[in-house]
Amino acid sequence: VHIKVWCLWGLVNNAGRSIPIGPTDWMEMEDFTKVLDVNLIGLIDVTLQFIPLLKKARGRVVNVASILGRLNLVGGGYCPSKWGVEAFSDSLRKDMSHFGVKVSIIEPGFFKTAVTSVDLINGDMRRLWTRLPQHVKNAYGNTYLKDYTKVQDFSMRMLCCADLSKVTRCMEHALTARFPRTRYGAGLDAKLFWIPLSYLPSFVADFVVKTLLPCPEEAKNNRKAS
Repeated sequence: VHIKVWCLWGLVNNAGRSIPIGPTDWMEMEDFTKVLDVNLIGLIDVTLQFIPLLKKARGRVVNVASILGRLNLVGGGYCPSKWGVEAFSDSLRKDMSHFGVKVSIIEPGFFKTAVTSVDLINGDMRRLWTRLPQHVKNAYGNTYLKDYTKVQDFSMRMLCCADLSKVTRCMEHALTARFPRTRYGAGLDAKLFWIPLSYLPSFVADFVVKTLLPCPEEAKNNRKAS
């Protein structure tokens, strides 16, 4: 008698969305939940569905997080969702180690994908701006949105890498290597800048972000007054 036993060797969780992103006081609760539902809750749901098959195969789980799961550079749901992916993956790795299932996290830097599309991000920021109460617009000033999108354009052009094989090679190694790594930094910006920055005191990363992003008009006026 031949009995078929279904199992699954590898699961790669790579689905994600970035928008809406922007200052936290531009957000509504729904803006957080629709990102968290895809990036974190969806990932957990898919993983739980396939855990029984992965345990039978003593297989692999590969969760794609982000360097923004180490550093919080923007407001909105994206960074919290990626921090959640990191935490869930760490818990899963410990729990599944008893069953021979290995769990790896990939932390890509900035790559040219739909998640980093400047047109999508800037278009959504304009949508957020139009719905803001007037007192919030006054606090940020009339030029803030324009200045922010300029920084966004420049940053994405400078940082985004078109070579997605740097990410897929990490996936391949995590799925096929005898001893997969716990974490993979994908991209030179991740390895040489963002990950080292994440080990420094928080005020250093805060300073870098404040230096890159424009200052709200109200904050400028308060500095002058003091």
